Amino acid sequence: MSGESLSARPYLRTVYLCALLRALATFSAAVSQVSRLRLLESNVCRSFYRSNNPTVIDKATDTVPEAECKGSTIQAQLAFLLGWDALFQNIPVLMVGLIYAVLSSRVNRKLLLCINISSNIAAKLYYYCICYFYNTFDIRLIWLSSLFDLVGGGKIVFDTLTLAVIAETVQTSSLSSFYFYISSVLTALRMIGFGGGAFLMKHGYWLPIGIGFGVWCTTLPTVLFLRITPKEIYQSLPTDSIEEYQLETFVIKDDASDSGFESGSENVDDRNVNVNLGKQGRQGDDDKVSRIFSGQPETRWKDSLRHTLVEANIYRLALSVFFIHELAMGIRDVAEQWVSKRYHLPLQNVSYILSGETLLNAIILFMLPKLSGLVARKWELAPGEKDLFVASTSVLTAATGALFIAASWNIPLLLVSMAVFASGVGFHDALKSYVVLLIGAEHAVRITRIYMCISILEVLANMVNGPLWAEFYQIGLNIEGVGLALPFILCSSIFLSTWLFLRRLN
Repeated sequence: MSGESLSARPYLRTVYLCALLRALATFSAAVSQVSRLRLLESNVCRSFYRSNNPTVIDKATDTVPEAECKGSTIQAQLAFLLGWDALFQNIPVLMVGLIYAVLSSRVNRKLLLCINISSNIAAKLYYYCICYFYNTFDIRLIWLSSLFDLVGGGKIVFDTLTLAVIAETVQTSSLSSFYFYISSVLTALRMIGFGGGAFLMKHGYWLPIGIGFGVWCTTLPTVLFLRITPKEIYQSLPTDSIEEYQLETFVIKDDASDSGFESGSENVDDRNVNVNLGKQGRQGDDDKVSRIFSGQPETRWKDSLRHTLVEANIYRLALSVFFIHELAMGIRDVAEQWVSKRYHLPLQNVSYILSGETLLNAIILFMLPKLSGLVARKWELAPGEKDLFVASTSVLTAATGALFIAASWNIPLLLVSMAVFASGVGFHDALKSYVVLLIGAEHAVRITRIYMCISILEVLANMVNGPLWAEFYQIGLNIEGVGLALPFILCSSIFLSTWLFLRRLN
């Protein structure tokens, strides 16, 4: 390989560091998730019994036994608190997401990640201080922790920047396989975090929370080891060397090709075909699009913003699919409470069940590159067609699993149904790989912008998800009996809508 491209090899290390950052963030969230829910439940429960029956409160520890916190009134208050917290967490991200999409083409991404992580550390400190000093502060003040994300953009910006860096290095035909492998590792870490957090809860819920916070803090020094930004790498390479550099740095071999997708010309042809599909939404924007695709420099902030909006319009159908899918995934906001309430299980046991589901996620994600490769070879699918097939299969499986969960009247049936639901993985990885195929991996700035647009739409969905799923959960609590199945019936319906939109992408 040429001397110019050899100088770019540190970029591969940057990709692995981005994967490490995602691993640390995933474990941090997982190990503290159930403990944080129990912490909030304890605060709501204590407040309720102080007003209604103070004798239930243990005077020595100032806590209420968890079994006494499963009443419908307390759970409804908790759902209200969590639902609006989710809404307020997403509003600042929505406000600054577009700004970060523009900044990504003008500011060093290492600096953006440092700002993002620092603001998130401050937000967590504020959040836990409100919970710890419960006698001083109203628990609803946790909603204000989202104000810190006005500076850093929150986890959405963190995930987008790290994923975009990875997408710009890995060859497009192998990108979905890389995403599957890294997702399997992250899912395994999530399982370890869930299980470990549940085990540590016997020592109190502050121990897992402290470990999670400490792990998240290590992401800041990790970012400092990043030496080269994606923009600088592509500027250092000749245009005709980009595909060659991607092939030499990282190629995943799977069963779709004995050579591991080592033919760059086939990727270019397939990409050109798929780009034509994306051009269907360009009517009336020809002049703006031609400027974007011509590679003209963006000399003004207004140019960067306009280009971002035009690119979002070009890929609006694919972006819509992400939005609808995220609506369905909002069931996660109430899943732990739902299982705990319907089957009368303590949250610690629910965490063990979720750990098993997460283990199955990891196994399937690890197998997906081989399985999708076999399907692609048997049916002679192009990389884009393979990605769409995986995404479609994922949403149909998830829709079936959600319907089964709704119909499960005992724990054994619930476990089987959750196994079906857990098998519906790979959607995001496959469809994001398909989007990169449409754009072309050499367009580093455009990939970041579209990924940020995906994140913004997912934030919009989550803004709806918080109140929506909390409301449906409360309706189910009021109906009781069969009514408790309502959230998962709605979830299944939205997954089916996602599948209908995916068919249009074909």
